Amino acid sequence: MTNEYRPIFNRKYLVGLVWFSLIAILILSSMGPGAVEYHDVDSNDSQTLYWMELDDQPMQLVFLLATQPALNTTQQQLQQLKSLILQQRLRALASPTYSYNVTPRQDRIEVTLSWANEQPAPALNRIWQALSKPVDASRWQEPLKKIQARDYLAEQSEEQTLVNRFYQQLQPADDTSVLNLLSPSYAELFTAPLFAISGEDAEDYVELIEQQLPQTLRPTGLSYPDSQPAALLRENSPDKTFRLLLGQTLPPRASDSFITHRISAQVIQDLLNKYQDQHNLNFRILWASLKHIGFQALILEGDQSPGPILPQLQQQVNEELVEQSQNRLAGIWQERMRDNMNQVAALSLIAFYQLPTDTMETYIDQLLDQDPDDIIKQTQRALDASQPISIIQSPVL
Repeated sequence: MTNEYRPIFNRKYLVGLVWFSLIAILILSSMGPGAVEYHDVDSNDSQTLYWMELDDQPMQLVFLLATQPALNTTQQQLQQLKSLILQQRLRALASPTYSYNVTPRQDRIEVTLSWANEQPAPALNRIWQALSKPVDASRWQEPLKKIQARDYLAEQSEEQTLVNRFYQQLQPADDTSVLNLLSPSYAELFTAPLFAISGEDAEDYVELIEQQLPQTLRPTGLSYPDSQPAALLRENSPDKTFRLLLGQTLPPRASDSFITHRISAQVIQDLLNKYQDQHNLNFRILWASLKHIGFQALILEGDQSPGPILPQLQQQVNEELVEQSQNRLAGIWQERMRDNMNQVAALSLIAFYQLPTDTMETYIDQLLDQDPDDIIKQTQRALDASQPISIIQSPVL
């Protein structure tokens, strides 16, 4: 006798289940991603230490070591050399209980120590003492030569040469060699350190850090570029390409006008993305807002001089374009902040630039609340040929 097979689910049930699943997927997808969870940022009374607690995340402590802006070639090479020294000194202290990383930025060097929650904190005082020892510059001549050789190869493009000319106008270099600058510049790293720690129970490490690492900001000997250098340079292009660089200094990151300038840069990018094919243009935007200075440079390249199209571009800057750029920046920020590691990176920025501790959460509102008229005026000024720094390269006919 054979048993008749009867399926557990009949055909009508399965068809209904499929349709229900499709409808549920459509409803969930239409809802979009959920709200971003912004983690709280706190600081100690002296605002030298900032922290953010992240459940089930390893500990990460960042030393934020201020430097002069690394804009001209000398300062860029000096920044790389100081970072190399820090890396080698950390390597000599290597321990399986933590990892390290050194990252040079344009106005600071970041030293990051990471360890698992179940591991004890590194010997911070020992690490600090080892890193802050004086440097014998004569020992670093060969590493500097390698840095200079790499820079030479990287600077062979005409566009990079133009960028370097711009940085030279922002930060004129004297005849002092990198090695002669090294010892005092390295010592300056440790005069005004700031710290940022994140991870599970980050607040529990505050007392330890305050005991083992310096919490007093001493005056530094750092110098910064003039507020608004001016230069008009006309040069022969080495090829058949016209190049125009329009540059200016901007307020530092903590300035009240930071948001206006940030949106303006995005408006320019969106505008040129829209019209570059029509005008047969290539473009590049340099934009940074550092601790004590900001800057912007727009580089236009084409088979014809880009200058005459600037008034046309200015006319295209309107409230609709500004709103699109504001929404774009807000969307980018929201998506970035869904990743906890991007919030950890933002924590370091809040600490270094001494920003309000709720900056991550309020940034989108700041972007969307800016006066469109102010943004339009700033953008049109940035597209004016009479910029404080203008470099024009024309082919030899």
